[in-house]
Amino acid sequence: MEIEKHFKSVSLSQFLEQIDSSDFFWIAKRLSGNDTGLTGGHQAGLYLPGYFFEINFPEIHTTDKYNPESFIDDLYFPGQDYFIKGIRAIYYNSKFFPERGLKKKYDEFRLTRWGGKESPTQDHENTGSICLLAVKRIENTTKGLCWVASTVEEENTVETWLGAEVEPGQFYSSYIIAPAEKLSYPDRLPENWLTEFPSGQEIFDKVLELIPGSEWTSSIDELLLKRRELEFNIFREIENHDVLPKIKKGFDLVEKFIKYSHSVSNRRKSRSGKSLELNLENIFTEKGLKFETQVSTEQKKKPDFMFPSKKAYHNMDFQVLKLHMLAVKTCCKDRWRQILNEADRIKVKHLFTLQEGISENQLSEMHKENVRLVVPQPVIRSFPDNFRNNILNLEAFVSFIKQSQSEIE
Repeated sequence: MEIEKHFKSVSLSQFLEQIDSSDFFWIAKRLSGNDTGLTGGHQAGLYLPGYFFEINFPEIHTTDKYNPESFIDDLYFPGQDYFIKGIRAIYYNSKFFPERGLKKKYDEFRLTRWGGKESPTQDHENTGSICLLAVKRIENTTKGLCWVASTVEEENTVETWLGAEVEPGQFYSSYIIAPAEKLSYPDRLPENWLTEFPSGQEIFDKVLELIPGSEWTSSIDELLLKRRELEFNIFREIENHDVLPKIKKGFDLVEKFIKYSHSVSNRRKSRSGKSLELNLENIFTEKGLKFETQVSTEQKKKPDFMFPSKKAYHNMDFQVLKLHMLAVKTCCKDRWRQILNEADRIKVKHLFTLQEGISENQLSEMHKENVRLVVPQPVIRSFPDNFRNNILNLEAFVSFIKQSQSEIE
């Protein structure tokens, strides 16, 4: 099978259809700054979860050998008509070899040797883009296909196909993990959630109960990420218990199945879109900030958060330097410009995102447009080193707003 010839000139829809029906193992993620080499790390290449390598390259899933490696012999990008030979699958396992005396102890898998900056996965401008990789063993060789979404429309197509929004730091794949018979938190989650799907607010309220801010001793940046992780895990576990029985029971009409699949997909997207706002709103409340959400400004625009209030924003006598806004976008690639006219009175627009890196070109554009990023501290290391000082972590943003509000006459 000449993979380049077979998939040349296929559309994204055709690509998705073929990898879904041709025994490919596929996995999707958003490219981080570490993936694309934006941060300058020596391990440039895709970071993927251990199960991807365990299934497709079991020979390197070992600590008997130092940094074991294998290869994807041929890999083709139909969207960019780009071909690479010899993608290396490597397990960096120096953690298990202390006798080598290395300062950094690694225990991670990566795909490297992507062909340099000409490769779509090594193009810094693709940081934050959805990447869909598919591999398959064919005649004792491993063949691969890769699609890096180049437009918002392509991203929407992939997310519709997946039935979920692709969030930074998350993986979506053809690898299915069977759900446990019982919930992982039997003594802490309501049993009726197994029969009646809870709302996003109910799940978030339970997360607050399990991880109360009053008992948290680390930074609020880590608190937000920890709560988001727990919320995501609870949602997916409950979803498995809710959806699988209905699928096993079957549908007597195709239209009923399509309608049901759309409802599941919409529920996922609704949770994803609202989750980050709920987390931030709770933290701002716990920290005593004055704010309102979805305040209507010029031309009925609605920033996610307005500090201190709608009344202050529309009061022309209120000190304009004490007005602040925060837009919230899980991923802001090619979408950050949407916030530029959300509040005309506010010169500097703050934007909170979980995106793991943004290209230097886009960061420069943001600076020129007076957009200042707010990013959880652990995620800031995914950004170019020379831009990190201009990025606020969540802790610093809260302190900035507190200071501003303390000076209001």
